Amino acid sequence: MKVHLINPPSPGDFGFTREGRCMQKEGVWTTTWPPISLTESAAVLQQKGHDVRVNDCSVEGVDTEKLKGILKEFAPDLVVMNSTTPSLNFDMTMPPLIKEVLPTAKIAAFGIHVGALPEESFALTDALDFIVRGEPELTIVDLADRLEKGTDPSDVPGLSSRLNGTIVHAGDREFVKNIDEFPYPAWDLIDLDNYTLPFSGRQFLMVTTARGCPYKCIYCVAQSYYGKKIRMRKVPKIVDELEYLGDMYGVKDFFFWSESFTIIKKAIKELCREILRRNLDIRWVCNSRVDNVDRELLELMKQSGCWMISYGIESGVQDILDGIKKDVTIAEIEESIKLTRSVGFQIAGHFVLGLPGETKETLHKTYNFACSLDLDYAQFYCASPWPGSEFYRMAKAENWLASDNWDDYEQDKSVTNYPGLSAEEITRFRNRATRRFYLRPKIIWRTMTRMKSPEEFMNFLRMLKAFLTWV
Repeated sequence: MKVHLINPPSPGDFGFTREGRCMQKEGVWTTTWPPISLTESAAVLQQKGHDVRVNDCSVEGVDTEKLKGILKEFAPDLVVMNSTTPSLNFDMTMPPLIKEVLPTAKIAAFGIHVGALPEESFALTDALDFIVRGEPELTIVDLADRLEKGTDPSDVPGLSSRLNGTIVHAGDREFVKNIDEFPYPAWDLIDLDNYTLPFSGRQFLMVTTARGCPYKCIYCVAQSYYGKKIRMRKVPKIVDELEYLGDMYGVKDFFFWSESFTIIKKAIKELCREILRRNLDIRWVCNSRVDNVDRELLELMKQSGCWMISYGIESGVQDILDGIKKDVTIAEIEESIKLTRSVGFQIAGHFVLGLPGETKETLHKTYNFACSLDLDYAQFYCASPWPGSEFYRMAKAENWLASDNWDDYEQDKSVTNYPGLSAEEITRFRNRATRRFYLRPKIIWRTMTRMKSPEEFMNFLRMLKAFLTWV
């Protein structure tokens, strides 16, 4: 069976990442992430003998007219599209467009939003046939297998189906216990030149180290996609993949993809030692909670090629951190940032403005806290109550939502009105905070000294253009 996996065109004049919990414009990091969910699903489909094509349209410059031409040329039997909350309205214009070109093709959507609100998502277009809920790979391949055999797929675990105008929800699919069973992502189906690091312009790829997160942060939607239980890959398997990607594609830069990379410190120390033992010449970045690092771990990470760590800090106010169930303290944040700097990393801090309990005073406290930390990068987001999160359920129950238009559920725009603090005020503060942070002489100096060649300066100008879409 021919299966076409797509990230739809961008909903605006910018690159757009659709990847699990990450639903964001290119301007957030001035780059777009490689589509690991699409390529992992493609690899599983190929393993079962299906003919697969992948298009990451927003990165490839594929608009709706070009997509129609690609669909007509490939003529797939099944089209599977990734979708996110802020791009949902645009994404749901794709099924009618696909049916216009391929009237008999079946169309499925996956992603956190459609999985959390399948009934509402089906209601947006009559042309959508299926919704994949939760972890997508096995549900997609089971759907393709059933369609190829001509048998009813409506009882496939994790699948919601439209049958003769009626929506049928099969039971939930259990999360894959051993994620090492998956083949490597089919990166050969996309153009890797489209995925490059800021400044250096080097190609990079994402490598999954684990899935699942046991923490209870109310704003996060990761558990609805990958579950609460941590499923760690075996260290030799991860390093085998790093070697394979270097040999096959010549890629030496990686983003280790997991909900919190350092959550099992013993395993990550083992991973670093195995990278060193095999003498791999690689560079990599990761995310982490501040309470999951120590000096031994950081030094091993640095020795094995890690050059930047992104920390989820969220707020500079302890009461807000407690209210969102972050389970960290201001002291832990300060200590970990100092420790990380002392080992020699670049550091990114992520801050979420407009969380429950936010006031005008706490907004300023969080900004001042961000400036007091020795960070290289700070990302200021507006708290977005995405379906699938506890925050969304709270916002609906408390009547905080300022909009029911999913286009507004972007991380650069607030949609929550609180007593004494409006969504518009949160958005304006977030924009000012971003500009002010990066216009400080210390940050400007660090940014300029990172550029080592004319090529990196030209990359910086491209980054600046993308970044302006974010502020």
